Amino acid sequence: MTEQVEVMNSKTMVDKVVGFGRESFYMGLGVVDVVQENVQKWVERGMDYRHTLVERGEKMAHENRDRVNELVEMPQTVAKDTVKKANETLDKYSEQVLTRVHLPTVEQIETMTKKVGSVERKLDKVIKENAAAQQI
Repeated sequence: MTEQVEVMNSKTMVDKVVGFGRESFYMGLGVVDVVQENVQKWVERGMDYRHTLVERGEKMAHENRDRVNELVEMPQTVAKDTVKKANETLDKYSEQVLTRVHLPTVEQIETMTKKVGSVERKLDKVIKENAAAQQI
């Protein structure tokens, strides 16, 4: 007799689980149907108000353009300033390193080149004068 009771309890339990599963499945289908209806309504309303929405969007974009530009320009300015400062710092430290190892900088080489050129011109002038003096 106890065996029959256990079989009946497990059978009703299986029926309840299957029933609950079926109910959950149908409930999910119902949710899909409701969502589909609402989406269709929103699309239809969107089509009806498409021009109004486009106009509102354009107006909002125009009004907020200044704000957007400010948000974009501020980081660009900060980045440019940071790069400028980094370049200046790098130039300063590289010049210090070159000075410590007794290597001339580009500016020093240019100055020396100008001085050597000046000395060469003067030397050429003196050589021509001496050659002219010897011919006399």
